Amino acid sequence: MKRLSALLLGALIPLCSMAQNAAPEWQSQYCTGMNKLEPHAYVQPYSSVDDLQQPGGYEHSAYYMTLDGKWKFHWTKNPDRRPKDFYQTDYAVQGWADINVPGNWERQGYGLPIYVNDTYEFDDKLFHFKKNPPLVPYAENEVGSYRRTFTVPAAWKGRRIVLCCEGVRSFFYLWVNGKYVGCNMGSKMPSEWEVTPYLRDGENVIAMEVYRWSAGSYLECQDFWRMSGIEQDVYLYATPVQYIADYNVSAGVDRQENGTYNGRFGLSVRVKGGGDATVSYALTDAGGAEVLAEEKAVHAKDSGGTAEFTPQTVPGVAAWSAEHPNLYTLLVTLKDKNGKVTEQTGSKVGFRSVEIKDRQLCVNGVPILVKGVNRHEHSERGRTVSKELMEQDIRLMKQNNINLVRCSHYVNDPYWYQLCDKYGLYVIDEANIESHGMGYGKESLAKDSTWLTAHMDRTRRMYERSKNHPSIIIWSLGNEAGNGTNFEHTYRWLKQKDATRPLQYERSGENFNTDIYCPMYTSLSHMEAYAKRTDTTRPYILCEYLHAMGNSCGGMKDYWDLIEREPVLQGGSIWDWVDQSFREIDKDGNWYWSYGGDYGPKDVPSFGNFCCNGLVAADRTPHPHLQEVKKVYQNIKTELVAHGKEITVKVRNWFDFTNLNEYQLDWRIVDENGKSLSHGTQHVDCAPHETTTVILPAVCSPAAGELYLDLEWHPIRDGLILTRENTVAYDQFCLKSAPDCTVFLPREKQHVSYKVDPETGALLSLKSGGREFLATPMALSLYRPATDNDGRDRFGLRLWREEGIDSISQRVTKIVRSKDVTRAETEILGRKGNVIGRAVFTYRPQKNGALAVRTTFTPDTAVIKSVARIGLAFRMNDSFGKVEYYGRGDVETYNDRKQAGRIGRYRTTAEAMFHYYVKPQATGNRTDVRWASFSDTKNRLMVAARSPFQFSAVPFSDPVIDRATHINQLSRDGLLTIHLDADQSGVGTATCGPGVAAQYRVPIQSTTFEFVLYPAVSR
Repeated sequence: MKRLSALLLGALIPLCSMAQNAAPEWQSQYCTGMNKLEPHAYVQPYSSVDDLQQPGGYEHSAYYMTLDGKWKFHWTKNPDRRPKDFYQTDYAVQGWADINVPGNWERQGYGLPIYVNDTYEFDDKLFHFKKNPPLVPYAENEVGSYRRTFTVPAAWKGRRIVLCCEGVRSFFYLWVNGKYVGCNMGSKMPSEWEVTPYLRDGENVIAMEVYRWSAGSYLECQDFWRMSGIEQDVYLYATPVQYIADYNVSAGVDRQENGTYNGRFGLSVRVKGGGDATVSYALTDAGGAEVLAEEKAVHAKDSGGTAEFTPQTVPGVAAWSAEHPNLYTLLVTLKDKNGKVTEQTGSKVGFRSVEIKDRQLCVNGVPILVKGVNRHEHSERGRTVSKELMEQDIRLMKQNNINLVRCSHYVNDPYWYQLCDKYGLYVIDEANIESHGMGYGKESLAKDSTWLTAHMDRTRRMYERSKNHPSIIIWSLGNEAGNGTNFEHTYRWLKQKDATRPLQYERSGENFNTDIYCPMYTSLSHMEAYAKRTDTTRPYILCEYLHAMGNSCGGMKDYWDLIEREPVLQGGSIWDWVDQSFREIDKDGNWYWSYGGDYGPKDVPSFGNFCCNGLVAADRTPHPHLQEVKKVYQNIKTELVAHGKEITVKVRNWFDFTNLNEYQLDWRIVDENGKSLSHGTQHVDCAPHETTTVILPAVCSPAAGELYLDLEWHPIRDGLILTRENTVAYDQFCLKSAPDCTVFLPREKQHVSYKVDPETGALLSLKSGGREFLATPMALSLYRPATDNDGRDRFGLRLWREEGIDSISQRVTKIVRSKDVTRAETEILGRKGNVIGRAVFTYRPQKNGALAVRTTFTPDTAVIKSVARIGLAFRMNDSFGKVEYYGRGDVETYNDRKQAGRIGRYRTTAEAMFHYYVKPQATGNRTDVRWASFSDTKNRLMVAARSPFQFSAVPFSDPVIDRATHINQLSRDGLLTIHLDADQSGVGTATCGPGVAAQYRVPIQSTTFEFVLYPAVSR
């Protein structure tokens, strides 16, 4: 093992000199940086132990100084045109523009933001370049020159001063006061230099020359906006000459038979700077009581010294988990030989263990389910995310039952991990390695040993900076970079350094260099086949699944039914958290969300709106499918066992560490009008992973058309994020259903008249009291404005357009009128005028003046293989935009995404029903509807059917939605579009992953359905 360590560490040595003669440092795969400090845990000095209590507390230290803010900035498209001597202190920069640091320069008016997915943006004719690692374009390589001044506090005199750059993309040189300090490759990890020798009293000048592309760009081919500049914080901190250089905490647990935990604590502290000293630590609990303490002498000569503290056992420790993020405070103190305190640092400590046992990932000895999400760092500023926005992210995740985040595909801002420690979120920390643009074959950089230095450097820097965070339970070697010798080396090195966490890498498949089988976007059959195998040792945890692009996330319940049934299947992480879009204003003053291809020339490299696949919009407004995620991810699930004289409900506790006695069950029985007939509260005692039975009193209400049991669970006390007002889980069960939903229509007779178009058979007019309710004819509808998933589903848009169902028409072949009943037999014509099926429409007035419209559609199965929907569509004046319905709501639902909706009576508007996805598409659907109405201030059209149906009401026409590529292209014409569907296809997740499953598609067969239309005029 010693020989292995020497070989691997040797690979970490930057070999910039090997490439200096042939090319600049930024064109060398060997150069990971120059003159930098060795990577280490965060050791910023703290002024007091109080500052350790909150994330980012070191920023309050007297020995911390931010360099964020306004910098002078010069930008050029070509390195030869850069101001070569700008770092000289007498170089005049007064005429330069100001730029905000941190923040990408493309979001501040410079350069070209490019979004691509799996290719190198510079491998394109636009830049006259073909990929050729480690070389990148020269003539088109943008360079940003940054400068600012600062003054070192007088109290720092005689101290060692460190400059830290948390993240700069993709390569930069650094000068202080005109002197060259060093350079760095690798944009998502901190780089540090001791700058003490370069500083002077009074004003100092810092200069950074940043290159858009470098050899490092070949390892940063992630699915995100390719942008440049100083993305994260820049700051100084000061230590004594003898200082704490690094420390390593181990804090595991052993589960006891009585369910308590004994903690195992270990600590090593590395001191540098020479001279004898003592280093001590104090570990205190949440109440401030001291749990452990020890002091060690160190004889730290120039090479440094390490204090290895005595391993300790802590009986009855409060274990850390995502459900109960119990934290202790570690304060590390350095004293000089005279016993004077010279420095203090530390962090939060969480006692927890992570292991793979019996093919399952276990935390604290308990198998967990990963209810995860992938998260890119994204905001209006680019790849810079404020502390406030990070806190909003984690609150939304916790409120929606997400328990894990995969840092895709790079280490994140250090503040994020502190939040995850504090609030309780498991983390997969991922090395900033993705060479997707090279493919996975023989050209893969994973197989090229000349890139081992870079792979190792990024892996090591990830580990060292984050090793003490309890929230990190899994290391990831990278993403979509192929597999080969370099990842075999990084796996071995990381396993040797850290035996407390498993490692994963998706491209390893089932090779030795992954501890978790973590594929992406697999089918249910693939998952089930793995679960049945007897030759596997790894848990199956999807690193990506359920691609949340546009109107998406169909079939989530099916995933989790299988996951909850098979122990080796332990969940996965949804792709992804936030839309990577920007809010822009067009020339007419209308705002819209932008995406790939919206900036620069027409032929700019682009992967379109594939960057818009979040559970929340870029401003963190939730998309409708986030509610489905919350519902399916909930940790309390119930099943109706029986109802008669009493109601029996089986309750399953899916929490891993929480008894249900920490929650209150609120129940009520409601009728079809939402009236509560009975309600109550229960406290349930049920251990984690156990099942119990709850008995509730029944209600006898023979007059009620329908009865529902609603169950909600709320915390019994306020927590760090969740309060007693938050609903953490809910379920609904039908106790009594109406056999015929038309009974909900009013009995008051209306004076209704109607007309049928003799050429098309469509309903041409529907009047009551002389008031016209239709703005366009009511006709058959088989198409919907394509969702992002429809465009990639093999049963979706391609078939629909081949069949011509995106623009159908009707042609009467026979029409029969008998008294008040009209029957029209029609041919349904596709876009090209060919017959694609036949439909029979029967219009029959009802006793209360309503009109029953019965439709039988028979497709020509030689032509029609798939339809988006089957139903009727028409338009109404937008004055009828007040919508009320009794059905599943009040959230957008589809056949394969409706767990979040509850049957009830809801009031909304057509505008509110339309969700503004980044790229406009079908939206607003409601399922299991008994009746719906569309009204203005005096009149309304009410619709019902004998059995539940689907409907939507939106303020735009289908063609306008279908043609629009951005929301500012949605034009209103004063009309609403109403769809009444007997059936509509689910949404699936075909942009990545399975399309709509067969059971959620519209059957291609003869289908008969009937709607009853009740137009009412106020008198």
